[in-house]
Amino acid sequence: MLDLSGISRRFGATHALGDVSLALSEGEVLGLVGPNGAGKSTLIKIIAGADRPDAGEIRIDGKPVQFHSAHDAYAAGIRVIHQDAPLVPGFDTVENCYLGRAYPRRFGRIDRKAMRAAIAEVAADIAPELDLDMPTMFLPPAERQFVRLLRAVADKGRLLILDEPTAALPAEDAERFYQVLRRTRERGTSIILVSHRLDEIADFCNRAVVIRDGRIVAQFAEGEVKPEAMIAAMGGSTSERSTRQTDTSAPKIIEIDGVTAGDLTRPAELAVHAGEVIALYGLAGSGRSSLLNAIWGAIPWVGRMRLAGADYAPRSPRQAIAQGVSCVPADRHRSGLFLSEDLVFNKTLPLLSGYRRLRGLPVPDVKSERAEFLVAAERVSLSYRDPKQLARTLSGGNQQKLIFSRWANRHSRVMLLDEPTEGVDVMAKATIKDIIRAIAADGNAVLVSTSDRDEALELGDRIAVFRQGGIVRIFTRAEASAEALSAAAQSREAA
Repeated sequence: MLDLSGISRRFGATHALGDVSLALSEGEVLGLVGPNGAGKSTLIKIIAGADRPDAGEIRIDGKPVQFHSAHDAYAAGIRVIHQDAPLVPGFDTVENCYLGRAYPRRFGRIDRKAMRAAIAEVAADIAPELDLDMPTMFLPPAERQFVRLLRAVADKGRLLILDEPTAALPAEDAERFYQVLRRTRERGTSIILVSHRLDEIADFCNRAVVIRDGRIVAQFAEGEVKPEAMIAAMGGSTSERSTRQTDTSAPKIIEIDGVTAGDLTRPAELAVHAGEVIALYGLAGSGRSSLLNAIWGAIPWVGRMRLAGADYAPRSPRQAIAQGVSCVPADRHRSGLFLSEDLVFNKTLPLLSGYRRLRGLPVPDVKSERAEFLVAAERVSLSYRDPKQLARTLSGGNQQKLIFSRWANRHSRVMLLDEPTEGVDVMAKATIKDIIRAIAADGNAVLVSTSDRDEALELGDRIAVFRQGGIVRIFTRAEASAEALSAAAQSREAA
């Protein structure tokens, strides 16, 4: 059905893909595996017509094709389903499945009966239990994934590319999703499955390929697709391991005792010492981000926390800030920055009470705010033209540094970092990692939540691995390895 031959793609001096060749038959499921930055996303974009290769050939049903746009790939029956692909919350399944499609008509009016019949016919094969009339806002996460899958299949999708479809689903919902996906496969639909959950790749895929550094480094035929083999093929991390010397006798700054919150469903036990960096490693939805949000007071939680030996029970970020806790959130655009405001505004926002002309009066000390910004910007190596320029005009890396600058003028007892280098370039990543090390060296307790295995190895003095709602193991620096982290985060035996 699909045949790729010698696909290469280059971005400046970076070789994103080099001579990638693979084939997929009708009704076959291929697992696409590799560490972050391996080239998986670039390959998906090329297959889906969102990017064009510099070299190589794509064939559909044996005929060479050139996709000049995503529309061309769509017309060939290729559908990409992301884990968070948008649905209209107030629309039911039928209405969501017809988004972007021509509506059937009867006497010049939309024929809703025909719409429902067409979707119901496909749903009967792959998701018979799905309530087609329920607005998707009321469906559980697994069933919203059913809707995305149904929309692709009902619209004559011949090849489905699933990008981390179960990343945010608990084990029970993931199993329901794969039951639906098996029925989809039985209809003759070809599937490329991208997942960091290697157990799922082994259980569901006929074959698997491992991409590393833009090249296919291993291929596994049916019967050979095993988590251990894929982990070995993904090994050979080139990240520079943390070599910092930490004082194991240093006092405990933050202690977590039996805390549950959000998708952290199993009680967590953890203590972080002064000057220590703890990496929280795991897949999306594994509970690591929920632990940070609980410490930050951003979500409800139960259990007990202690800060510097005293009880600590934040119920809002305001309370956390008052106790010396600081946070850099995962999504800098939605929860980190006001993109239409200037740099000084974004830097001083969480600590505005410290920039008043007179205590108790809401009159800002503009001169003090600017002076504090200039000092903080230098400390985090922020590159900017003018303090009054808008945050949205900065690059991704400098936007992240701007969030770090908020806390650069004070001693934070606890620093919470959620995916701190996501979506930034290589140079900015290096600078941000240096900032993180400096924060720890200043005597702070640092918790870094990350889905990047190499980043966890590079930054963590210890690494707490999360899987399916809880901490499954805590590695010391001497115990940690790329293979051990992957096995703990992605193998059932670790849970």
